[in-house]
Amino acid sequence: MTHTKMFIELLAPLFIAILTIAGLAVLVKWQITPTAVGLGTLGAAGLVTVVISGLVADLWTRRHTTAAVKSQAKNR
Repeated sequence: MTHTKMFIELLAPLFIAILTIAGLAVLVKWQITPTAVGLGTLGAAGLVTVVISGLVADLWTRRHTTAAVKSQAKNR
């Protein structure tokens, strides 16, 4: 899970900041505006994308590491 951890540590604060800005926009106007909805969607989608891409990278690395170990064992 090294890729997932790295992606979350690097990119999650950006999307959390976007979600915070969306929340502040709602508090300032006291109503949900299209801007707040857009920022909230952007922040949530960004966080989901970060987690999914990290998991895919981890699975990809594990798959190729396993294949490399098997091919080395086969060559012996």
